[in-house]
Amino acid sequence: MKKPLSWTAPPILPETHYLDNRIYTDPGLFDVEMQAIFGARWKLICHRSELPEPGDFRTVTLAGHNLFLVHGFDGEIRTFFNVCPHRGAALIRKPAGNLGQDRIQCFYHLWSFTSSGRCQKIPRRDGYNRCGLREEHVGLRAVKTEIRLGFVWVCLDDAVEPIDDFLAPVLDDFDPVLTSEEVEVFHLHRAEFKANWKLFVETNCEGYHELLHVLNRTTGLGQKNYTKRRWRPTQWGHNVFEPFAIGYERLELDSRATNLFPTMAPNGHIVADIFPDTMLNIRATVGRIDTLIPVAPGLTILECRGIGLKSDSAETRASRIRQHNQVWGPAGRNLPEDLWAVESQWANMAAGSLPYSIIAREEDNQAMDDSPLRNFYGEWSRLLHRCPHDIDAQWSPAPEGA
Repeated sequence: MKKPLSWTAPPILPETHYLDNRIYTDPGLFDVEMQAIFGARWKLICHRSELPEPGDFRTVTLAGHNLFLVHGFDGEIRTFFNVCPHRGAALIRKPAGNLGQDRIQCFYHLWSFTSSGRCQKIPRRDGYNRCGLREEHVGLRAVKTEIRLGFVWVCLDDAVEPIDDFLAPVLDDFDPVLTSEEVEVFHLHRAEFKANWKLFVETNCEGYHELLHVLNRTTGLGQKNYTKRRWRPTQWGHNVFEPFAIGYERLELDSRATNLFPTMAPNGHIVADIFPDTMLNIRATVGRIDTLIPVAPGLTILECRGIGLKSDSAETRASRIRQHNQVWGPAGRNLPEDLWAVESQWANMAAGSLPYSIIAREEDNQAMDDSPLRNFYGEWSRLLHRCPHDIDAQWSPAPEGA
């Protein structure tokens, strides 16, 4: 007979099936994550519809670095470090806006640059004649930027794998849905919560947590065969959830049978969790995109985007917004419950009340299997060379054929 689980000793489980809760609270590990994950992997920043006109810009923070994205006057969207190469001052000091002209001027010494990153003017340049410094020597530091599925992805590491290789496991499911017609963001809100970023990722790739939500228990779990819906854990730590039709009528919500996204079935639902922090979630007529900005081990900013089709009539868009807000949005049914859950977890983990947590469900990748969590932490381990079941242990890959 097995011993009961201890409150202090590691669970009597395979090492892949439990977590050392210091992965959420250790500040040194958080710093490593910022470098090895957020500083070295592809990260979804925004949708191209958020930068529709030449000169449009927005500032972002990634792995502790200040960046800005700009729709260039040549039509290309680029990302740069928000740093003047002269003395390091921030070039753009507003969260978003339009340049008005093809010039980005530093407020400190008035050096200016074009939206393509070229240095345009150095005031009193003659003072650099002796050292030979010229405008062509001091352009802005570019960040690797690609657009796929209509979204802008960036990576601070120029040696990162090609974006199409990274997204290949999910492109087949979402390419026709998000690219057959032009999509645009109609809603963006941020929520700051007191918990580690990984706890929120887990809510998005853990079907077992649907028990938390009245909406999911009623419209999804209440249907025959819903729990037989399968996860597809993929390379790079991504997880894709098998399509399914949701019973919205069970909660007296609008049917999602008209104004469908391209290729979506009536009341259809598809989800993909893209490592490290992005969720693509389409509910037949409307989509939600989640991304995260980790600030500290116990502080995270969530960005939620609602998306519709650019061709929407006013009536169709109003319908999409209503259906979006029935589930999501600041006053939606699910988000407050998710935030309550992860903040509750964090408070206990930060206090040291629970040293280990369990990801041991095995149901052949069906809806409530913990395989997506194990897949996520497999990639986390590969990148950090740490063991999620014991952060003091060094991770090494399994031998070939093991």
